[in-house]
Amino acid sequence: MSPLLAHAGLAHLGRRHEASALLWLTSALAGGLAGAVAVATSDRADVWQLAPALTVWGSSLVAAAACDAVTQRIPTPLVRQATVLSSLLLGVALVAHGDWRGLVLSGVCSIAAGLTMTMCWRYAGAGFGDVRLAFLGGLGLGHVTHEGLQLGLATVAVTTAVLAAVALARGGSRKTMIPYGPALVAGFLVAAAV
Repeated sequence: MSPLLAHAGLAHLGRRHEASALLWLTSALAGGLAGAVAVATSDRADVWQLAPALTVWGSSLVAAAACDAVTQRIPTPLVRQATVLSSLLLGVALVAHGDWRGLVLSGVCSIAAGLTMTMCWRYAGAGFGDVRLAFLGGLGLGHVTHEGLQLGLATVAVTTAVLAAVALARGGSRKTMIPYGPALVAGFLVAAAV
């Protein structure tokens, strides 16, 4: 699902020509990992209805990150549609199971992640697509553990540092723009998996 969503996202950006075999393969592998995270999280939460909802959530995150990695832009329609669909699927799954705590925590995590990235957009040079992506990413954290949050934040920091180092190694400077989407998505998936 992730490669198809990434292709659709590139089409929304008017950059369909950026699609490559490497992008297809990378988003397919990462989408498979997102599916594994969905199954692991639903198993840990003992709510099997979460698996389809989290699969849509994770696949959409991967597709948006793939678009960001290639174009340094996150397709707004992809993220908006994924946010609406993920919210509905997660809401139905959690309400059907009577998991009100998970439902509230999903909303709180979405708002917290979005507000954190809003501050990064305002003061640290992140793009507004990253803010939208953070709102989507927080939705899947309704059953996150403390260890998961810590590992997720560490993953974002390490991935961002690696991306910055690669940009510098390629002749960039401290002002060189890097895509934050892959780092955010890696952090969200790690946090949800643990």
